[in-house]
Amino acid sequence: MNNKIFIILSKWLYAAANEWDYASNEQKEKMAHVLGAVKLTVTNLAIEVVDLAMRIVGAKSLSLQNPLQRLYRDVRAGLHNPPMDDMTMQLLVKYSIFKSNQ
Repeated sequence: MNNKIFIILSKWLYAAANEWDYASNEQKEKMAHVLGAVKLTVTNLAIEVVDLAMRIVGAKSLSLQNPLQRLYRDVRAGLHNPPMDDMTMQLLVKYSIFKSNQ
């Protein structure tokens, strides 16, 4: 990942976490699009990182003694926890259309 993109993404993730930390309960109920985007981004980046690490290590990364096998399962589990990527994309599209009509 390009360093500039990484910095921008990091700032966005920290801003989202900060927004959540200081939001009222009413504001938190309106943050589904932000939380979904964060989950989608973090899960998919984690998968890329673990996949790359496993390619570097090779077949030994699948050994029960290697922590990569556990990381592989853990990050892949994120794909099966709500919101799913397709639902997050729909939510983001709807939110974008809503914001563009304001």
